[in-house]
Amino acid sequence: MTWASFCAYLGVCVMVTLSPGPDTFLVLRYSLVRQLHGIVAALGMMVAIFAWATLAGAGAASVIQRYPIVETIIAILGGLYLVYLGVTGFLKSRAVAKADSAIARTETREGPRQADHSLGKTFISGMLSAALNPKLGLLFLAMMPSFIPKDSNTFLWGMGLGAIFASVGFLYMLILSTAASKAMHWFKRPEIALRLEWTACAALFLMGLGVIISAFK
Repeated sequence: MTWASFCAYLGVCVMVTLSPGPDTFLVLRYSLVRQLHGIVAALGMMVAIFAWATLAGAGAASVIQRYPIVETIIAILGGLYLVYLGVTGFLKSRAVAKADSAIARTETREGPRQADHSLGKTFISGMLSAALNPKLGLLFLAMMPSFIPKDSNTFLWGMGLGAIFASVGFLYMLILSTAASKAMHWFKRPEIALRLEWTACAALFLMGLGVIISAFK
């Protein structure tokens, strides 16, 4: 790969990473509860991104082209999962909002941390969000082959390029998570955290519906 090709690939990584999507809102939602949860969710996403890139290097694009139903299934599953995250997140936040005002001031910050379960489940949520994102998968399957030199080990190149994309994505998610967490410390108002979490849940729900609808077009 030439230096120009590397810079072009890096530019694509940055542009894709900065584009708001389900992963962005999921990290924001977890970061409003606790920054560590946002970081762990981002790590899960990067693992899935690395897997997509590796599959692209292994020639999975030809499988998708031969069996379009695979793309449709991934899109439907991804959309349903985003809807699930949006609905369950909203219901958990709504339960906290109905609590006694004195208790709510504590549980708005502590309650979601327990409701969102362990760091392991947070990691899995992030990984599934990226793994079932059809646009992200198709992006790698369509883009990756053009950046892999001819007559080279496509599998290893896919892993290498995937690692670069995952590194760029994690750096951005780390900055985003830190900013969201710091903002909540500045406000120190449970009502703001609750409204922001509802906004993130609504975004996940609507994006999930959009993905499902687009799968049948």
